[in-house]
Parts: sequence; C-alpha cells; structure tokens
Amino acid sequence: MPTVKVSAKGQVVIPAQLRQKYGLQAPGRAIITEKEGQIVITPAPVDPVKDARGMLKGKQSLIKTHTAYKREERKLEEDHERQLP
Repeated sequence: MPTVKVSAKGQVVIPAQLRQKYGLQAPGRAIITEKEGQIVITPAPVDPVKDARGMLKGKQSLIKTHTAYKREERKLEEDHERQLP
C-alpha cells in the first residue's frame, strides 16, 4: 500500500498506478467523499448530466406519483371545504 505526503495546502499525489487503474486523468476532476471513516476519491463524470441519469429513480413512475399526490391534494381540499361554515 503506497504512502503519500500531504502538503501544507492539503494536496496529495495519487500514485500513477492507482490513477490508471481507476481512470483518474490529468487534467481532470475527482469527487472526494467520506464513507465509514475513510476518504474516498472517485473520478468525476465527464458528462454529469448523462452520468446522473436514473440516479433519483423512484419505485414507481413520476406520472403515478404525481397522480396520487394530486388525488390526495383534492381529497384534502374537499375535506376542508366540508368543514367550512
């Protein structure tokens, strides 16, 4: 396991072998996250819009979710109107 120095600015050099293995290219960008007490470096997507497709996918279609939401909203409005004097 390679050991690297951390500069005064907090910079580290990722060994070439690991950069090649995980597709980190220079110049380029990487995403830094923390997971279970460790720092994780991941190559940033080249096309973030394309790579994010499906990321927020729900269990059912958006049309079904929206229809159920509107149905519930209508029901609440009708209940509220019934309670008015």
